[in-house]
Amino acid sequence: MKILNLEESNLNSTEYAIVKEINENPDYFCSHSIQEVSKASNVSPSTMTRVCKKLGFKSFKAAQMFVYEKSRMQSDYYKLGEEKTVEQIIHNVRGSALFTINETLNALDPKLAEEIAKKIYGSNRIVVFGLEQQQTSASSFVLNLSRINVDATRVSNIHTFAQKAVFFDENDFCVFITRTGWTREIIESIKWTYAKKIPMLVLTTDIDTTKDLIGDKISKDAYIIETQTLNMDKIKYPSISSVPGEMIILDVLFNIIVGLNEEFREKFEKTSAISLNWNFEGHL
Repeated sequence: MKILNLEESNLNSTEYAIVKEINENPDYFCSHSIQEVSKASNVSPSTMTRVCKKLGFKSFKAAQMFVYEKSRMQSDYYKLGEEKTVEQIIHNVRGSALFTINETLNALDPKLAEEIAKKIYGSNRIVVFGLEQQQTSASSFVLNLSRINVDATRVSNIHTFAQKAVFFDENDFCVFITRTGWTREIIESIKWTYAKKIPMLVLTTDIDTTKDLIGDKISKDAYIIETQTLNMDKIKYPSISSVPGEMIILDVLFNIIVGLNEEFREKFEKTSAISLNWNFEGHL
């Protein structure tokens, strides 16, 4: 489980070696001076500082604080144990949810999220396809979009999806939510959507499998976001493991849409005031 996550293509060999060393020995990195850490990595303190800044930190000390907090979270919350007590079950569920939300958001590219949000808001119609527990995420997103008068529909099977999306074109948008990445109904619907040149977003916990099944062409053209989950063989409740990641991504997209539109912000402020008046004063 990586503490620092940066695409290898953005690193030269020396920088990659430093990041790898930090991920493998976070305790040493956090408990020693920049001179000692640099010496252990066979680089100068100035190089160490440059790498920390490239990772997005203001200083070596700031990088240490981040690594310390995240490594502590991994050891305190992300480490799951045998579910022999109610306390351990609660710990495992909490750890799984925290991991999914934190790591999914850490991996999310803000520019990509903004591009998708603008694409969704600019579309004529939207259909959100989610099976089984993914219906929860799909329903929540559609409900939110309806609050800003976006024409969105949730579907939960390939037949309803086809009946709805058959009228779609490049001015519309499809969202697919898949926990495993290999659900046949989702994969075939993605291929069909691509053939009709309809823009789409795919949320999946297994991006490699999903890309293999839909092919290179679709993978390059579609928006694909991976929701992070802990190792499945350690989780006794896989039915809910991916939902927090799906909902947090969809919530981010919705909030971007609202945040970019002053009219929406004003209306939500008025809505809050109306709710308070009703709950505490008995009138709208």
